[in-house]
Amino acid sequence: MMPDVFYESNLFLLQGGIFERRMRCMQASHLSEKGSPEPSAPREARVAMAWWVRYLLSIGGGLTMAMAFPPYDCGDLVWLGLLPLLSALWCGGGKRSRKTSFALGWVFGMSWYSVSFWWIHEVGNVFDIPMGVFMAVAFVPLMAVYAVLPGLWALVAGRMLMPLQTPETIDGEAMEERRQRWDEWVKADLFSSVRAALGCGALWVLVEWLRGKGALAFTWNSPGMALYNGLSFVQWAEFVGTAVLSFIPISMAVILWRAFRRTVLCFRRVGRGCRPWDFYAGVVILFGLFTGGLALSTAYSPARMLRERETVSLPVLAVQINKDQLEHIREERSPAQYRQYLNATVQAYNEIARDTMQRATKMQDMGLTLQLPVWVVWPESALPFPLLRREDAPGEILPDAMTDDNLMSKEGLPLARQRVQELGGPDFVLFTGVDEVLFRRSAMGNRPVGMLNSLACIAGDWASLKTVSKQHLMPFGEYIPLAQDVEWIGRAYSRITGTQVGEGIRPGKGTEPLVVPAPGLDKNIGVIPAICYEDTVGDLLRRFARPGAQVIVNASNDAWFRKSACGVQQARSAAMRCIELRRSMVRAANMGVCCSIAPNGAVIHSLLKTDGTPHLPGYSYGVLPVDPNAGLTLYARWGDWAVWVCLLVALLCLLPSFRSKRGNHQPA
Repeated sequence: MMPDVFYESNLFLLQGGIFERRMRCMQASHLSEKGSPEPSAPREARVAMAWWVRYLLSIGGGLTMAMAFPPYDCGDLVWLGLLPLLSALWCGGGKRSRKTSFALGWVFGMSWYSVSFWWIHEVGNVFDIPMGVFMAVAFVPLMAVYAVLPGLWALVAGRMLMPLQTPETIDGEAMEERRQRWDEWVKADLFSSVRAALGCGALWVLVEWLRGKGALAFTWNSPGMALYNGLSFVQWAEFVGTAVLSFIPISMAVILWRAFRRTVLCFRRVGRGCRPWDFYAGVVILFGLFTGGLALSTAYSPARMLRERETVSLPVLAVQINKDQLEHIREERSPAQYRQYLNATVQAYNEIARDTMQRATKMQDMGLTLQLPVWVVWPESALPFPLLRREDAPGEILPDAMTDDNLMSKEGLPLARQRVQELGGPDFVLFTGVDEVLFRRSAMGNRPVGMLNSLACIAGDWASLKTVSKQHLMPFGEYIPLAQDVEWIGRAYSRITGTQVGEGIRPGKGTEPLVVPAPGLDKNIGVIPAICYEDTVGDLLRRFARPGAQVIVNASNDAWFRKSACGVQQARSAAMRCIELRRSMVRAANMGVCCSIAPNGAVIHSLLKTDGTPHLPGYSYGVLPVDPNAGLTLYARWGDWAVWVCLLVALLCLLPSFRSKRGNHQPA
């Protein structure tokens, strides 16, 4: 047992526990002075809450949290979404059992994630899987696994960070004496409230961090991301990462719940209110975070950065043909798709040149600069042919990789470049998703042994091609978890796919960014590659960050999830990577959001319909601000350092509960 002097030295985090013990001693002393061997029953008995009301509150809270994210995008609801769950955990008679506390949190998470990630069911339609089968076999089990983490949070927070028991109303007690006891309780509850807010916020950060780890890692739609609207609060991701931003709304919700409870109880029991100093302090801290974030957002805004003399203006173009995945599968390896991307690219250049001329005429400013794109980005799997490489010499492309020489040489990329140069633009660099098939030499010839999902960069002719491969593979889509380690899973995988384990898509390696020229700008710019949903994985992209001029390039294919909220949610998460690393981004996402994003997370241009949905063919053109002297952010250097701080804070906040005897904390 640790001595009391240790707790008294931790004035901020542990005084809640000291006041709790002092409050219990004072109540016992008061009762003994009255000569009453047992406390009198309180005049105002607590009203027990029915079990079904608790579960309704948990479901309602989960639905409220889901509404804070696209497609609903009511971000302000994130401040309120936790309040129903706190009421279910902390209100009513009796302490919740461990099983009940966990179940309430699990139901909260299940309702939140099932609504927020409902778009996952669209992949079942692509494979023509009956809805009931897909729900039972894939969707519901996956959501149930994710919901375990909120359940564990509720188990700990609901039992170890509960509100203090209120002083009991004693027969014949003078009002002045009652108020004195309640003043002591208010003081104790203030410190207990701060301890609970810090503990609950830190615990939720650990929940989000754990959700981003392991085979089923999925970091989308954390409470911190719901703060995106307005761009002020999310700027602090530069220092602590996106997961830690969840601390802000979670801890503030706890303070709001506790302050409201304390004020109402004081009015009911002693006829006067009390000042919610914890709430006032929370508002002051929020104001400081808001104003500081606003300054950061302004400093990294496109308008501000492009006014700087040293900032490089990089015109980029993202193209999509908005082809459903079923069409893509039917037309696989068809040159028609390649021609569609080529024609869409040339058409985009023509329209950009025409629009620039029209603006110059309208503004009577014939000196308006025509900035044709120098980088063009196509989505994942845009090329109709794979690149064939030897496993022992990955830099060597086999001769038959180009399946249609006529398409490549006469009607392909060289012709597109010629048409762009006729408009007065420089040569452009093409980025596109491509499949790389690895072959191994054997006595029977070259044998395919695996694939890589890659981002290809073509800065001139096809001999200039560079590729970097995807490292964060999609579970169940690009690989089967545990298939290499568990024999029966490996056999099932082989029967279903017709290939041996290890012959499917392999993860890429390395953290060296591509160095790519910017034609017409006489600059080389580093590329942080993000393939598919890698632009939502901050811990991966930060490893590619280097000092100097860099841009994040993402090629995705959201057509697997068709006309759903997947693309909008992914783009929102991608914007958080720009803030974490302070790098601009260009995204090309078939049936997703094609856009360009500034280092402050603001969208420079996005291909969207008038109703805000991204499902249409076309292009997104934007001018990215690139700082050639950019340094590394705190998050890029040290990664999840703030998560470990939250772990320490959580342990310190829970120490008084570990020390207290079982049953000392009672709900309101």
